[in-house]
Amino acid sequence: MRRREVVAAVVLGGPSLTATANGLDIAGTGATFPAKVYQQWAEQYQRDTGLKVGYAPTGSSAGVRQIVARQVDFGATDVPLGADELARQSLFQFPTLVGGIVPFVNLPGVANGALRLSGDVLAAIFGGRVARWNDRAIAALNPGLALPDLAIERVVRSDGSGTTTVFVEYLNRVSPATPLALASGRAQWPGATTGAEGSDKLVAAVKASRGAIGYVSSDYALRDKLTAVSLRNQRGEWVAPTLEGLAAAIQGAGLFKDGLEAAPLIDVDGPRAWPIVTATYVVVPRVPGDLNRAGRALNFFYRSFLLGDKAVAGTGFAPLPSRTQARIVSLLAGFRMPDGRPLPVLSRAADRLVVSAR
Repeated sequence: MRRREVVAAVVLGGPSLTATANGLDIAGTGATFPAKVYQQWAEQYQRDTGLKVGYAPTGSSAGVRQIVARQVDFGATDVPLGADELARQSLFQFPTLVGGIVPFVNLPGVANGALRLSGDVLAAIFGGRVARWNDRAIAALNPGLALPDLAIERVVRSDGSGTTTVFVEYLNRVSPATPLALASGRAQWPGATTGAEGSDKLVAAVKASRGAIGYVSSDYALRDKLTAVSLRNQRGEWVAPTLEGLAAAIQGAGLFKDGLEAAPLIDVDGPRAWPIVTATYVVVPRVPGDLNRAGRALNFFYRSFLLGDKAVAGTGFAPLPSRTQARIVSLLAGFRMPDGRPLPVLSRAADRLVVSAR
C-alpha cells in the first residue's frame, strides 16, 4: 500500500502534552473530533476561573494511551472503552457531545450537498473499486450533475483516529461483502491514498487537490464551509449533515436512555437521520495521583455541562439529551474514589453556578 503523508502540527498545547507541561492547570489529549469544542470550553473556563486548560488533539488512540499512563488529567476518545477495560485500568468514562462524520469533496462546479452517494458507492470509492468521478455508479445517482472525468484521490487519516474508526464501521456495515481492515484507529486502505495526521491537515489536503475526497467531523463541515456529500440513509432518504439530522439519529437510537452506555448511532433507522453519527467521550482516572488536579479537570467539564445546550450551540455538534447532561452533572459533583474519598470538584464559583442554573 502506497501512501503520501501530510504531517500535522498539534493545534492546542504541544505534540506531547503532560499534566505539568507549560504551566497548565488542566491538561488533556486525544480525539480530534471534539477538539474545537473543548478549545471553546477551555477559553470560557479560563475567563471564568483564571485556570488554563490545554488540550492536544493527538487522536483517540493517543488519548487512551496517555490517560492509561496517567500522563494527562483527562483523555478523550470517540471509541468508548468497554466496562472490563475501564475496570482494569481504574478509569471513569462519560460522554460529552454528539457529532457526525461527513464525507466532503473538492470537485469543480459541484456545490455543497449536490453530490449524492449511497453507502455502498461511498464504500466502493474508499475501497478503491470506483476510481473516477464520472464512473457509472456515481453518475446513476446524480443524473442532473455534470461529473468531471477526474481521478478520485482518497485523503485519509494516517494517525490512530476515532473518526476513522466510526467512518470505517459505517462503510463495513453498508458494504459487508468487502470489509476494510481496522486496527487501533488506522484503516488498511487498498491502493494508493494520501495520508494526513489530524483533521486540520486532512481538510487542507483535500482543499489543495482537485478530485479529492476526505472525511471529517461535522464541525469542520460547518466552520470551513466544506463541500459535503449528501448520503442516502436507511430509510432511502437523501440527507445532509445538519443538526436536525444528528438530532434525528439521537432520537432514533434512544441514545443514553437507560444510562451512559452508548447505543449504536451508525445507520440509525429514523426519519431524516444522518447515517454516520457518534458520541465522543472523556476518560479520567478513578484513582488520580493528584487530587487537586483531578478535581479541577472534573470541575472543567462540570461547569461546561451546566451551560446545557448552549455549550455546543453553533459548533456543528449536537448536545447530549438533557436527561443525560443532568445525570453527568450529578455524577461529577459527587465523584468519589473507590476508597470513598471525595474529589474536590466543586469550587465556590461552581456552587454559585449551580444555584443560578436551577
